[in-house]
Amino acid sequence: MRSPLRTLGFTCLIAAAFPLGGCFGQADLDVNGGAPQRPSQEEPGGPSAASCPATAVQPGPSPLRRLNRFEYDNTVRDLLTTSLRPAQGFAPEEEALGFKNNAYALNVTLLHVEQWMTAAESLAAAADLSKLVPCQPTAGAETACATQFIERFGKRAWRRPLEAEEVARLGSVFRSGLTRKDFATGIRMVIESLLQSPFFLYRVESGTPSAQGGPLAVSAYEMASRLSYFLWGTMPDETLFQAADAGKLGTREEVEAQARRMLTDPKAHRMVAEFHKQWLMLDSLDRVTKDATLYPGFETLKEAMKTETETFLDYVFFEGNASQLFDAPYTFVNKPLADFYGITGPTGTAFEKVTVNPAQRAGFLTQATFLASHAKPNQSSPIHRGVFVRKQILCQQLPTPPDNVGAPPDPSPDSTTRQRFAEHTKNPACSGCHSLIDPIGFTFENYDGVGGYRTQEGALPVDASGGVSQAEDANGSFVGAVEMSRRFAQSQYVKDCIATQWFRFANGRAEVEAEKCELQELQRQFAASGYNFRELLVQLALSDAFRYRQPALAAQ
Repeated sequence: MRSPLRTLGFTCLIAAAFPLGGCFGQADLDVNGGAPQRPSQEEPGGPSAASCPATAVQPGPSPLRRLNRFEYDNTVRDLLTTSLRPAQGFAPEEEALGFKNNAYALNVTLLHVEQWMTAAESLAAAADLSKLVPCQPTAGAETACATQFIERFGKRAWRRPLEAEEVARLGSVFRSGLTRKDFATGIRMVIESLLQSPFFLYRVESGTPSAQGGPLAVSAYEMASRLSYFLWGTMPDETLFQAADAGKLGTREEVEAQARRMLTDPKAHRMVAEFHKQWLMLDSLDRVTKDATLYPGFETLKEAMKTETETFLDYVFFEGNASQLFDAPYTFVNKPLADFYGITGPTGTAFEKVTVNPAQRAGFLTQATFLASHAKPNQSSPIHRGVFVRKQILCQQLPTPPDNVGAPPDPSPDSTTRQRFAEHTKNPACSGCHSLIDPIGFTFENYDGVGGYRTQEGALPVDASGGVSQAEDANGSFVGAVEMSRRFAQSQYVKDCIATQWFRFANGRAEVEAEKCELQELQRQFAASGYNFRELLVQLALSDAFRYRQPALAAQ
């Protein structure tokens, strides 16, 4: 059925309802300032402690942040108590620095606007008004009841109290529906309008000016949203709204109390899983295909491989520490996956925590999810595995390969993968990057194209010697990925990179030069906590970048 809003001619956002109505794009709505920046090329580390001021607040830019697909579906779930997931059909986000929530990459096209309209229509049509409308629309009192709904529901949808003019404009949308058909139609038109507003689709912030000038503290409602989207990937809950109503999200102690509460909620597990999915590229496994002749059981094991890694990462985050990400002597498997790894343990389909063979496995980088995702359909790929480690684990950006790069060498019984790829990358034009990539990738050669352990490739022995350079205390020569992973588990450089990745995810952008000292302090606190992930997220919520924003003019 055609939406009444479309019939009335509202073919874009509902201009009559919002001060920022009309079709829009990122540039049109960047009211918070902050010019698009190149991704940071800085490696972990930073200035000396002596060069860092003790008290100055220097937050980086606070670009206008749009809800991505994960956040949109979570938000409508909590706002409308719906099982619909319309954002799964939205145009995919562009990634920046490996994340799908980077504000500068979340551009808007007319396709997005059309998809948001269609989603708003479907969600409004399916909404259970008996649970959403807080009053009975008796004859002659429909407008009063609608106003009550607009104020209460609108506050949750836009994550702040509505201004009187906004209530009045939405009231005119309701009356159009009431006149056209009935009370329910008017309410559903209001829901459609709210869901298509920039105030729903974006996290619009203005900050709280201070008497001294300079950086602005985010308001209580803005802090509620920052916390909820960082730690839960969704809108604030009632406790956060109540704290914002009381103005109790302004001090470090108040923010810390909420952050610690929120990390005990199941929604935190879903958000952490989303971070890992993006940072560690876990979705890559879904798109992987393998030569069924060489790897006949792979397709039946893909889901088990992914479940292993998701369960492992959740456990390490909430029960372990950053070292265990790389040197954990355990993993989680069911019987089919245990058989694949050669582990004695589970006898059924349920996943159990088991001890791994310490000579063959240690942490995430030796799990089949990573190894199979970063390999070719018919062989391993030292290059793909090496690039992943450089970018995701060491926070180092590599230049785009030249257009004339050749195809990967075909498997041959006369040579190992290492020998073929070494020959493939001897080109002087490629050696600069490959000297950083290949030695890392070669340490994974004990694992075939699906992550199975091997010491022979055909009739030839595997050479898994390699190493890491230009990464401070992660540097070294290693024989095998287990040895390299154990060095990573002890490396401050690697753990500084993890803190940097979380900083980028929390703030929806890359770090900037002015934040070197703050990032260094965050890394120091991470180390002081014993590299406890939960403490890292609490300290992120207490950071200047998270609690303050630049004035709009200063950020341009």
